[in-house]
Amino acid sequence: MKDVIIVGEDPVTRQVIKKLLQDTCPGGFNIIREDPVRGSEVKKLTPNYNRLAATLPVILLADLDNSNCPVAEQTTWLDNQPRHPNFMFRFAVDEAESWLLADRSGFAAFLGIDVAKIPEASSLRRREPHNLEIRTQYKTSLYLMRELAMISPKTEIKRQLTPLDSTSKSSEYNSALLPFIDQYWNVQEALSNSYSLKKMVNRLQEWCVSTLN
Repeated sequence: MKDVIIVGEDPVTRQVIKKLLQDTCPGGFNIIREDPVRGSEVKKLTPNYNRLAATLPVILLADLDNSNCPVAEQTTWLDNQPRHPNFMFRFAVDEAESWLLADRSGFAAFLGIDVAKIPEASSLRRREPHNLEIRTQYKTSLYLMRELAMISPKTEIKRQLTPLDSTSKSSEYNSALLPFIDQYWNVQEALSNSYSLKKMVNRLQEWCVSTLN
């Protein structure tokens, strides 16, 4: 078993990394450190994590947010450094919550709502598979709070996910979603609705093999 550091801006993102690592290479890695780094800081620190990977494997997952090109964004975040082979650096489109909603039946069961209420994968340009993602009219986490949690009959989950205002997450937002990741989230189901998740899983499989050998 090899030691690894995981980096994500919030508990949901880091739990997603742990779930994917567990599913993709069980028993292969021991997480010795979880770095909570906010979005504005993680971009600045990415070159440092890239250099650190020469000593210890690092997995960093960030939200792509409003950017359109993960490849160009990655180059910018790395400050034009070549990515070290032991540095697994990926973006979720548009954010980690979209990967959770990509398991439509699982998320519907978690909230206790009709699966038809969960957005389906859409393609802005039908011939380009990288546009196959769960897309909403605004940021996925906001859609989750404003549109989906509000219709849940599960009082406690609804309370935990109710936003403080139009943009702020409640203090129990992460506490509500972590059990979903652990108990409900079916990664295989989500793959069919998220191209960026599929790319993450494929790259993680390759990375696990090369890093452990």
